[in-house]
Amino acid sequence: MVFKWLSHMDSQNVTKSKLLSVVRHVKEYGSINDLELCKIFGETIWSDGGEYHSAAFSFRIDQQTGNCEISQIRSY
Repeated sequence: MVFKWLSHMDSQNVTKSKLLSVVRHVKEYGSINDLELCKIFGETIWSDGGEYHSAAFSFRIDQQTGNCEISQIRSY
């Protein structure tokens, strides 16, 4: 799992915990939908078909392994 960019985020422990919840869900149920992601993160999460996006960052979920990888962090 890749969390190397999380050190740049203010709430890295909260974000890491949420991503771990996503990984657990995918490993338990085999996939995750947008509604479940919104429930976990407590904000709107949208998908462009390849990645998921929040206001703070974008991430990918490997549906075969359940691993998450942050692909972009937005700086304001």
